[in-house]
Amino acid sequence: RRPQPPIARHRARHRARRRGSAIRIESQRLSCGPRTRTRGTRGTRQAMSSHPKLDEKEVADRLQQLGFDTNDPEKANLLKATMEKLDKILTAKSASEAIMQDLHPAVRGRVEKLRDLQESYDRLEDEYLEEQRKLVLKYEALYTPLYEQRREIVNGKKDAEIEPVHMEGDDENEGSSSGEGGQGIPEFWACCIRANDVVSELITAKDDEVLKHLKDIRYELLGTPEGGEDKGDEEEEEEGFRLYFEFEKDNPFFDNDVLVKTYRMVDEEEGILEKSEGTTILWKPGKNVTVKVLRKKQKKGRAKGPAMTKTERCESFFNFFSPPDPEELLGMEDEGEEVPEEEMELLQEALQEDYEIGCIFKDKIIPHAVSWFTGEALEDEEGYSDEEGEEGAESDDGGDGGDDTRAQSNSQANTSDAAAEQPECKQQ
Repeated sequence: RRPQPPIARHRARHRARRRGSAIRIESQRLSCGPRTRTRGTRGTRQAMSSHPKLDEKEVADRLQQLGFDTNDPEKANLLKATMEKLDKILTAKSASEAIMQDLHPAVRGRVEKLRDLQESYDRLEDEYLEEQRKLVLKYEALYTPLYEQRREIVNGKKDAEIEPVHMEGDDENEGSSSGEGGQGIPEFWACCIRANDVVSELITAKDDEVLKHLKDIRYELLGTPEGGEDKGDEEEEEEGFRLYFEFEKDNPFFDNDVLVKTYRMVDEEEGILEKSEGTTILWKPGKNVTVKVLRKKQKKGRAKGPAMTKTERCESFFNFFSPPDPEELLGMEDEGEEVPEEEMELLQEALQEDYEIGCIFKDKIIPHAVSWFTGEALEDEEGYSDEEGEEGAESDDGGDGGDDTRAQSNSQANTSDAAAEQPECKQQ
C-alpha cells in the first residue's frame, strides 16, 4: 500500500492549547500525519505551585487524633522521614526536581547525563521534522499538476488526445465512430465515494442524483502558500486542511459551484481540532435532500385550506457540510452552565466521525481516486484486513496446522463475499 503524505508541522507543539474552544480528536487510527512525543527535557519542565513548609507538630497532633501513636520511636522516625520527603516534593520548583532530589548523588549524575543525551535527540528530531515539513511542501507542489491533468481527463478535456483501449470480447467496430463513449468519465467521483465503505454509509438514494453532477474533489493544506513554498517562521501559521467539492455549473440542485469543508487545527501533531466549517448550501426550491417535508392531514369537518407542513432534518451525505459546533456546548460552560456528560460524549463522537471522514477524503480518496473507481483500493483494504485476521488466527491457534488451513479458507471465502458485494457504478 502506498504511503500517505503527512500534514503535521512541528511548530504547533508549543501552541497546542492556545484556544479554549479546542477539542482533542483521537486520531491515532487516522492517516492525518505522525504524532510526536511529549518533551520532558529541562527546558520544558512544568513549574509546581509553591507550598509552605509542613508543620510537623500539627501533623503529629492530627495523626494522634486518628489513632496513630507518634510516641512510638519507630513510628516517630517513619513520620519524620515521610515529612521530609513531602517537604521536598511540595517545595520543589517542578515535579522533575522533586524526583531528582530524592535520588542518590551518583544516580542523579547518571540521570543528568541521560538528559543531555535527550536534548541532543530533541535537536535532531527538530531537524527531522523541519526536513519532513519541507519534503511535504515539495511533493504537494509536485502532486498539483497531476491532479489538474486528472481533472481534465475526467471532465472530457483530453478526449481527443486519448486512444481507446480495447479488451478481449469488445466489438471490433466499437468506438470507431465519433461521439461514442460520451464525454470524459461519467460519474467518476460519485463512484469513488460510493466505493469507500465509511463514506458510502452517508449516501442516500437522493444523494446519488446530486453526486452525478460532481466534477472534481481536491484539497489544500492550510498555511501552505501557492506553489508549496516555505512561508518561514510565522508564529500564527494556520494548521489543518480544506476540501473542495466542485459541481457542474447550473446543476439542478443548488446554486453553489463549489462546496468547501475546512478543518482548523490547534495542533495537528497532538490531534487537537479547533473547529470544522462547511459551505452553506444554497438549495433550489424543493431540491434540498437534507430535509424531508411532513404534511399534516386536516381533521374531517374543518374548512378546507392549505395543508400544514413542516420540515425535518434527514440523513444525507450533504450534512457533511453542516458539521457539529463545539463552541455551543463549550460556551455554556463559560457561562457557568453545567453541560451533561452524555452531550459532551455525543459531541466528541460526532467530531471524531466528521474529522475521520475529512481525512479519508484527503489521504485516501483524492490521492488514489482511480483505484477507488476501478475497485483496486477496496481490494487492497480487504486484503489488508484479511492478512490481519490470518495473523490473529495463527496466534490464537498456537501453530495448529489444521486450524491455520481453516483460517486461510475462511479468509478467502470472506474476500470472495466482499468482492461480490462491491458497490456497482452505473455508467450512462
